[in-house]
Amino acid sequence: MIVATYLAWANTRRLLGALAPLLKAAPLSKRVVSRLVRTLKTKLEAWWSLSLAGLEVLGLYLDALALRVRSAGKVVSVPVLGVVAVLTDGQKQLLALELCPGGETFEAWKGCLDDLVTRGLAPPVWCVIDGHPGLRKAVGLVWPPALVQRCCVHKLRNLERKAPKHALAEIRADFHLSGSKTSCARPSRPPAAR
Repeated sequence: MIVATYLAWANTRRLLGALAPLLKAAPLSKRVVSRLVRTLKTKLEAWWSLSLAGLEVLGLYLDALALRVRSAGKVVSVPVLGVVAVLTDGQKQLLALELCPGGETFEAWKGCLDDLVTRGLAPPVWCVIDGHPGLRKAVGLVWPPALVQRCCVHKLRNLERKAPKHALAEIRADFHLSGSKTSCARPSRPPAAR
């Protein structure tokens, strides 16, 4: 509960106030909160360097999500690169979460993928991406033989953004009945590295 409250952007004072009713006889000092945060950071750093050498990966889902973070006294949106592996037994495993304050760029994705290779990740058979050109290029450079497929959810969202509101229901129905079955079933090779 302490970690969840801290990760929800509560500072130490707010954390102490929020948890006071639960901790009645055991007050939580600033030092204890700091120690818990240090422990969390240590565990996160260990996870970031965890060996991926024995992992039997079939494919990867790669996407960025936007997180609201405090930076220089302001709350800003910062992309976090995420990589989820689909293992040969069907299980999914989170491999990477990487904050990139400089934005979602080719360089950020290339660094993220290079880190996975350094940690021992075997090349995946396929990668599902959101269509970001920098990500497509990074996958093509790091894992040339990997098949690349554009995420169907992202395709549909892009269609919905461009369409008039009165046509959305029809577009969704058409996409789910015909378009998604053909366009989402054919991964393509990334462009050759130049």
